[in-house]
Amino acid sequence: MRFKTAVALVLLGLLTLLAGIGQKTFWAPPETITATAPAGTAAPLTVFDEKLRALHPGTVTISVKGEGSFLLAAGRPDDVDAWVGKTAHNTVAGVSDDGKALQVTHTDGEATAPSPAGSDLWVSTENASGEMNYSWNAPADGDWSLLLAADGTKPAPSSITMTFPNDTSTPWAIPLMVLGGLLIIAGGPLLVLKPKSGKRPDTPAGGGDGDSFVRRARAKAAVRRGGQDAAGEKTAGEKTAGQDADVRGASAPAAPATVQQPTVPEKGRGASENRRASRNGRTARRNGVVVAVLTAAAVAGTSVAAQASQTPAPSPSAPASTSAAPGDATQDPAGDAPVLLDAQFRRVLEQVAGAVDAGDAAKDAAKLQGRVAKSELEVRTQNYKIRSQVGSYESRMPVRSTKLLTTVVTNKRSWPRSVMAVTQGDGNVVPQLLTLTQASPRENYKLVGTTPLQPGATFPAIGRAGTETLAPSDKSGLLYSGEEALAGLGDRLTKSDSAFKDKLVEGQSSPYIADTLAYQADVVSSGVNGTFAFTHKVAPESTVVFRTADGGALVLGRLNFAFDGTPKADGDKLTIGDDAAALAGGKETSTGMVLNFAESVAVYVPPAGSKDPMKLVAATRGLVGAAFK
Repeated sequence: MRFKTAVALVLLGLLTLLAGIGQKTFWAPPETITATAPAGTAAPLTVFDEKLRALHPGTVTISVKGEGSFLLAAGRPDDVDAWVGKTAHNTVAGVSDDGKALQVTHTDGEATAPSPAGSDLWVSTENASGEMNYSWNAPADGDWSLLLAADGTKPAPSSITMTFPNDTSTPWAIPLMVLGGLLIIAGGPLLVLKPKSGKRPDTPAGGGDGDSFVRRARAKAAVRRGGQDAAGEKTAGEKTAGQDADVRGASAPAAPATVQQPTVPEKGRGASENRRASRNGRTARRNGVVVAVLTAAAVAGTSVAAQASQTPAPSPSAPASTSAAPGDATQDPAGDAPVLLDAQFRRVLEQVAGAVDAGDAAKDAAKLQGRVAKSELEVRTQNYKIRSQVGSYESRMPVRSTKLLTTVVTNKRSWPRSVMAVTQGDGNVVPQLLTLTQASPRENYKLVGTTPLQPGATFPAIGRAGTETLAPSDKSGLLYSGEEALAGLGDRLTKSDSAFKDKLVEGQSSPYIADTLAYQADVVSSGVNGTFAFTHKVAPESTVVFRTADGGALVLGRLNFAFDGTPKADGDKLTIGDDAAALAGGKETSTGMVLNFAESVAVYVPPAGSKDPMKLVAATRGLVGAAFK
């Protein structure tokens, strides 16, 4: 039995050790899982669902083959979806249960789209011709999707393969190898060592085995024998010689004298030892069975673990109890993420600055079209026109992307979107506020306003990680809404006794309001042959409101400054300057004239409950129109 137990332990140890080694070698799961897109309907765009990147831990590799040039762009899921819009497209949404095929769905729609190349929505873009191997890593926290396209008119490449890192962990390998070694160590000595044999002591009666049980049996036999001898002697003294035959006949029952032989003790010892051996055998067999069962269970569990590590994770398209269904309108995949990362913003700013620099140098507004819009486009266009006729006319302050002091980015994901940068590069005497807007997903950010910070003014603190933008009429948490603040500034610039005189102030070293009021008063006093009127009205479409860190707001916008003049009497004439004459087509008028300026301003509004007044932070104006009545 000792030999059988030893063999069982060694065999089980070898099997367990082999199972552990197998987990690290021939049973080891593959390091990667590769899935291929099946043939399907062609479409100009292909979207990679954001869930694919996190399907397995690690970096996902995408291999694409196609004819000609194509690109793969990374962006926020809502940005990608918004750019795709109603265009027909394919979506790589998940992986099949066996992990070998990509799940691709087709959505019908418009047959073509603009080229996605150069869109400000993409945080990164990789271009290729014929073949591409792309490592899909998240550029920042949150979800990210991919967009694959050629030029928007041709079908996007359809030969797509995705390689996912596989879970190669084998948690049972080391424990199994340790357990196998211990079993072999436990069973080896039992095969080599012999059991120690006991030696029975010699006895006069043929010898006993020295066992206490035998000694007790021998003592009891001696007592019985002594009693029988005494009885025999008494009987012999009473009987006659004729009875000897009877005595001899009684010699057969005299067998108790042979009780001194170890017959009875040997039988008793054999039964006891057999019972013990039987119990030990059953125990050994039970122990062997337990070891076998435990080892078999461990080996079986390891095999299952090895197979499980190779089983693909559930497809992203499969329903999950804790996640919202695809397309759920209540789910915002980007959350409160800012609409631009720093790298995106810098790229946008460089392109804007480059376009403005080219336009300023050539005095050509056509060079501004792709990156400048609204008020800033109008101001610079008219500036170019005046400068082409009046060489001494001052140009607009240059737009620089260098020396970026701070950025303000909205976390409002809907369109239009607004952002702002504060820069002070070459030619910027003071820091300049640059306001940019993106009107729709397929349009790029465009510069809509440039406003130099007033000397001595302090730019309010605004969170760099993204801030709230408010509607111009929204007064939530503010002393005044954006439109109220700009209307108050307009009234303040128009009237010296404005109701907002103490409610909206400016720094002592930045007297824009004081200079404007002084200019208007001087025109009225010196223009003896004319009647003049001035208005400063809000252009609602240009108002942008950013929430500041203290709960207040920074309001940026445009005021339309109108300068109206009419001769007092017949024959009186009004004369305008060379700059206005370049737009009006003459210098004198007897019927009257109207000059229009665009005032670009920024006003800080305190939070609700504050006793502080509003402050003019930045302001400038440019002539945009001149006409005779």
